[in-house]
Amino acid sequence: MSSKQLPPEFSDLEVWVQDWALSSEASRYQKLHTVTLEQLKPFYEAMLPRIDSVLTYLDQYTISKLPADARILYNLAMTFAETAHPLDLNWKDVDFPDAYPWQGFEFRTVSATG
Repeated sequence: MSSKQLPPEFSDLEVWVQDWALSSEASRYQKLHTVTLEQLKPFYEAMLPRIDSVLTYLDQYTISKLPADARILYNLAMTFAETAHPLDLNWKDVDFPDAYPWQGFEFRTVSATG
C-alpha cells in the first residue's frame, strides 16, 4: 500500500496500514493467530493511546459513508479491537494449545447465512 492513506491527523499510524488495516473479520482472526505476542505488541502499543481519538474521528460518519481514508482507519481500529485481548489479558501466547484449532473456524457474511 502507498503512503498517505489515513486522515492527516493519524499520519503517525501510516506505518501500520499495510500489515494491520485488515478489511475482514476472517483476515483479522487469521492475523491474530499467525503472529507472536512480540509481533503484536508494537502495533498494540501504537494504537492503544490513539484509539479514543480514532473512534471519536470515525463517529462523525455512518459506516456506509466512510471516505476511503476513514475506511482504512476503521480497518486499523477493527484489527486493534480484534487482536488486543491477548495483551489486555496478559496471556503468554495468542492462543491456547488445547483449544479448538483456529483454522477450523468458518467466517460467513450475513447474506451467506440466510
